[in-house]
Amino acid sequence: MTLRIAWFATARGTSSRLLLNAAMSAISEGRLDAQIVCVVCNRERGQSPNTDLFLDDVERHGIPLIASSALEWRRRVGGEISIPGQELATWRRDYDRHLYDQIIKHSPDLGMLAGYMLVMTDVICDHLPCLNLHPALPDGPIGTWQQVIHQLIAERARVSGMVLQRVTTQLDRGPTVTWAQYPIRGPGFDDLWDEHGHDAESETPLFQAIREAGASREPAFILQSLQAIASEAADASTAMLERFDRGIGSGITAEVEAEMRRFGR
Repeated sequence: MTLRIAWFATARGTSSRLLLNAAMSAISEGRLDAQIVCVVCNRERGQSPNTDLFLDDVERHGIPLIASSALEWRRRVGGEISIPGQELATWRRDYDRHLYDQIIKHSPDLGMLAGYMLVMTDVICDHLPCLNLHPALPDGPIGTWQQVIHQLIAERARVSGMVLQRVTTQLDRGPTVTWAQYPIRGPGFDDLWDEHGHDAESETPLFQAIREAGASREPAFILQSLQAIASEAADASTAMLERFDRGIGSGITAEVEAEMRRFGR
C-alpha cells in the first residue's frame, strides 16, 4: 500500500534534512511506496539556521507545511517549561490539539518522527499512529542521541543500534516496530576506545565515531522500515499497528547493511 505519512521534525541539527531528503529521493525513485502528505515542525522561520534550511527543503519538495513555534506558544500563554521525567505542562495538550486539527486534514495513515524534539501528548498519539526513530537498541539508553552515546561509552558497550518505536506518552519506551544494530568495536573503533574510552562525558573522537556509525545508517533504516510497513499491511491503522502494540518487532540489520553496501556507504 502507499503509506500516507505526516513527517515530524524540529530540525535542530543537520540530520533532519538528510532524513527527509533521503525519503523523498526513495519515493521519487520508486524504492519507497509512500507519500509525505505534510511536514510538521515545532519551529518557525527565524528561530534557527538549520531549521530554516530544512524548511527550504520542504518548500522545494512542495510538501504542505504545518509550522508552529512551541516556544512562542508557551510564551504567549504564559506556560511553564516541562521538566524531563515529570508530567508535561498543561499547555502542551492545547498545542498538540492545534497541530492535530491541521494534520488530520491531510488524512495521514501514520506519523513519522525524525528528529522531533518534543514529547508527544495523547492528543496526537492516541488518535494518529506515530513512529519515532530512537538511536539505541530496544531496552537501550533513552534520551537524546548525545545522552545515548555518553552512556554507551560509560558502559563500554560493544554494539549499538536504532529502533523504530510506536510513540506513546512514555518517553522512548513504546512498542518496537523495527530495530537494527551495528558494532562499535573492531577496526576504526578499537584505537579510539584505547585512547578515549575513559572519557564518557566529552565529545571525543570516539564519541564522534559512534555518532557517525549510527547517523550514516539512519536513512537506510527508516526507508527499509517504512517500506516493510507498506509492503506488509493492507491497513496501516488497524491490524499492522495492533501487532506493533503487542511488541512484535522485526530485526532488519541485514536489510540496512545491504542498503548501505548498495550505495557504497
